[in-house]
Amino acid sequence: MRSFSYNNDMEFLDMVDEYVTDDYVRRCLLGSLEWYMVMYHKYKFRYHVISLLGLILPTFVIVFNDIQDFEGMHVFCKVTISVISAVAAIANGLGSLYKWHEKSVGYRSCTEQIKCEAVYYMAEIGDYSDPELRDSNFLEKIEDIAAKENEGWSQLELKRQEDDIAPIEEEQEEGKRLKKKKEEKHGRKEKNNARHDHCTGEEI
Repeated sequence: MRSFSYNNDMEFLDMVDEYVTDDYVRRCLLGSLEWYMVMYHKYKFRYHVISLLGLILPTFVIVFNDIQDFEGMHVFCKVTISVISAVAAIANGLGSLYKWHEKSVGYRSCTEQIKCEAVYYMAEIGDYSDPELRDSNFLEKIEDIAAKENEGWSQLELKRQEDDIAPIEEEQEEGKRLKKKKEEKHGRKEKNNARHDHCTGEEI
């Protein structure tokens, strides 16, 4: 199984710094790789933290729920269970809201694509076998990968915003339905009153 560890990423950066001779290409390549690697490890760490909280905290709830019957522990356990449940809910909500797992996967995918192209570039194979077009083809490929990642990030952010707006829209629609139902009920009541007044001969 491939390991995306911090040490492996640093080793690859050292290899790039050693074998890429063109200064401009080296700076562009290192800048892109360092950015995606840092972002990947940052979001990966956040995702792992909230995942661990989601696994561990419910276990503590079970433990405190079992010991709350002991003398003098009832109030303490009740408060502790409430706090733990709130923290677990917030952690899960943050992960769903900011989509840290999806972002870490996207950054890792870009990192691996750039690393693959960098290996071909350093080995001078494929699109990089022609010395005259080698550098331009490589820089263009890196730009294409970055553009696709930006597009994917934009779509992810739009989806997150839609998820945030959806509950508000549902609440508004529910309010409209309740208002319409209330108006229909009031209209039926008015019609029934008018029909009753007509049958009894009373003036309206």
